[in-house]
Amino acid sequence: MTAEQTWQWQISLEVKLRRVHGDSFQQFFSDVMELAHGDDFVRTRPHGSLGDKGCDGYLRSSGELFQCYGKLHDAALNVATVTGKMADDYAKAAAALSLLVQGWNFVHNLVDGLPVEVTLKLKELEVAYGHHRFGLVGPAGIAERVFGLPEREVIRLLGPAASAEDTKHMRLEEVAGVISAVIAGVDAELQPNAPPKPVPYDKMTLNSIPATWRTLLVSGSANAAYVQDYLNAHPDPETGSRLARIFRHRYDDLKAQRLPAGAIMTSLYEGITGIGSVSPVRQVAAHALLAYLFEACDIFEDHLAGEEA
Repeated sequence: MTAEQTWQWQISLEVKLRRVHGDSFQQFFSDVMELAHGDDFVRTRPHGSLGDKGCDGYLRSSGELFQCYGKLHDAALNVATVTGKMADDYAKAAAALSLLVQGWNFVHNLVDGLPVEVTLKLKELEVAYGHHRFGLVGPAGIAERVFGLPEREVIRLLGPAASAEDTKHMRLEEVAGVISAVIAGVDAELQPNAPPKPVPYDKMTLNSIPATWRTLLVSGSANAAYVQDYLNAHPDPETGSRLARIFRHRYDDLKAQRLPAGAIMTSLYEGITGIGSVSPVRQVAAHALLAYLFEACDIFEDHLAGEEA
C-alpha cells in the first residue's frame, strides 16, 4: 500500500460513506467489522415481527453493541429524529438484550460532522445509565478499522486505488472519455463566465482544501498540462471553455449549499468518475482533470470576496 494509494482510498471511503445509507450503511459497517474481528463480531438483522431489538451488530468478547444510523447524503438531517432514535434504540437493547449488553455504540456516516445535540444525548444516556459504556463510531472510527486491514481486504471493500506508477502512465484517451461524458451529461448550454485567471500560490490554503485532496491535486498536477494540450488541440475549440463553465456552475451550486471544501471536492470528483467502483486508470484521469480545473479554470476561489485578485 503506497502513500498515494492511501490518499485515494481515503477519498474512496468518503465517497462510500456519503453514498451508503439505511440498510446499505449497516451492511457496509458489518462487512468492515467482520473483516476486522472475524467471528467475534456477530452480524444481526431483524426477523419479521421480532425486530432487531436495537442491535445492528455485537462484539462477543467485549459485550459492545452497535446501532447504525446511515443518512442519505443529500437528505436533510432531523436532529430530533436522530436523538429520539438513539434513546429508543438504547432502551430496546437494554430491555431485551440485558444479558449481552455491556457497551452501547452509536455508529453514523455523517462525514461533515455531528450536531452537538447527538453528543449531548449520548452524555445524557451515559449519566442516566452508568452501568453501561457508551461510545460513538463515526467516519474516523470506520476509517481506522478499514485501514487497519490487510491491503487485499481494503481492495475488497473500496476497490483498487491508483498508484504513483499509474499516475506516471496516465492514459489521455481516458481523460478524453471523462471530458466527453461530463459535457454530454449537461442538457443546456451554460452562459460564459469571465476568462480564467492565474491561480495564486496559496489557493489551497485560501480555500481550506483538506490534506487528502491537497495530495491528490499535487499528484494530478503532474498531468494537468496534458489535459491543457488535449483541450487546445481538440477539434471543437469551444470544448475547454464549455468544460470550465460546467464545472464553475457545479462549484457555485455546491458552494451555495455551504458545503466544506472537502465535500465539494468529493462531489466534483464523483461527478467525473460516476458512482461505484472506479478503476485506477479513471482515478488518474479524474485527478488530472480536477488539478487542471483547479489550477487554470473556475473551481474554488483565487482570492477572498472583496479583495483584488
